[in-house]
Amino acid sequence: MRCTGWMIIALALSPGHLLAQRPAFSSSDAADAAERLTKARAHMDGAMQRLSGSTVAGPAVTMRLVRDDGASLTVEGLKAIQMLEQSPPGSVIVACSDANADFAVFGPTFATLAKARGLAGFVVDGAMRGLSDLRRIGVPVFARGVVPGSAGGHYRLDAVNVPMSCAGVDVSPGDIVVGDEDGVAVIPKAVANDAIARARALRDEKEAMLPLIARYKSYTKAVEEYRRRAGKPN
Repeated sequence: MRCTGWMIIALALSPGHLLAQRPAFSSSDAADAAERLTKARAHMDGAMQRLSGSTVAGPAVTMRLVRDDGASLTVEGLKAIQMLEQSPPGSVIVACSDANADFAVFGPTFATLAKARGLAGFVVDGAMRGLSDLRRIGVPVFARGVVPGSAGGHYRLDAVNVPMSCAGVDVSPGDIVVGDEDGVAVIPKAVANDAIARARALRDEKEAMLPLIARYKSYTKAVEEYRRRAGKPN
């Protein structure tokens, strides 16, 4: 959808509802589950770091920014504000700015608005600013870093809720985004229910296996004991 009007595509949030914004699995579990189902990479690159908040999980609302040094600070700012205000509660705002981290896409004003409207957080393939305020506000924010200068007057909002590439992975509207201390994973909407179930199973298996590895000091013996307890043949 080109950003020529203000109607945001309504997203089906059923997979997001399964997460309750704090999933019982990690971004690593989500990435493994999604990749095994789709045979495609499902995680953003290592430059994406958590700047504030804790875990983020929810359906993506995407926004594509393009460089335009003649862009109106007021007009483009209002576009972004209206996009946030029309995004369903629980959404993760995923912004891609040509992987350029020279200007901050968002800051404390947008974080406060997102928190007030019940949005899950931000994933920005670019920079943020106002780090101390972001940490005080507590909204989960993942980005490439922080800079003091604003993207206002240097970028324009080109499109919302369109498929795009963000930090090395494809993201489409409604895809489930999971971010934590490991980074950011993306579960395609088409396989969300199956991937979430697999991610939870992977987490359960790991939580059972790690104590067994420590106890037996052997991965092989730990697997044998895990399978015995689970009633599975070795």
